[in-house]
Amino acid sequence: MAKKFGKFLMFTAFAGAAMAGAYYYLQNKNSSYSDDMDDDDDYDDFHDDSDIDAENDESSRNYVALDLEKAENAAASAVDAVKDAASSAADTAADAMKDAADTAKKAAKDVAKTAEAKVEEFFDDDDDDNSADSL
Repeated sequence: MAKKFGKFLMFTAFAGAAMAGAYYYLQNKNSSYSDDMDDDDDYDDFHDDSDIDAENDESSRNYVALDLEKAENAAASAVDAVKDAASSAADTAADAMKDAADTAKKAAKDVAKTAEAKVEEFFDDDDDDNSADSL
């Protein structure tokens, strides 16, 4: 019963929304939105103001002189710092890789020894069973 009531309630909500949309459309279909935009005075036209300001403030404009040697020195020192950091990181990574390779090599040898012992034990058990069956 509650399921049917819920479905009925949802249907009436959708039907009401559709009716409201249709009503709004029919009320506003004759009005033109482009006419409304021409009559709005909400925006300001700053075009004329900028011309007047430019004429008055042209003499008070200041410029900053560029020092190219200082910029080149700063760039060179930054390049050297990055190069040193990259070299240090590469050396650290190489050492870590060498340690990891040594550890992996040792682990592989241990696994190989363990596997060899298990295989040898398996075949020794098999030989003991065959010798007992032949008697």
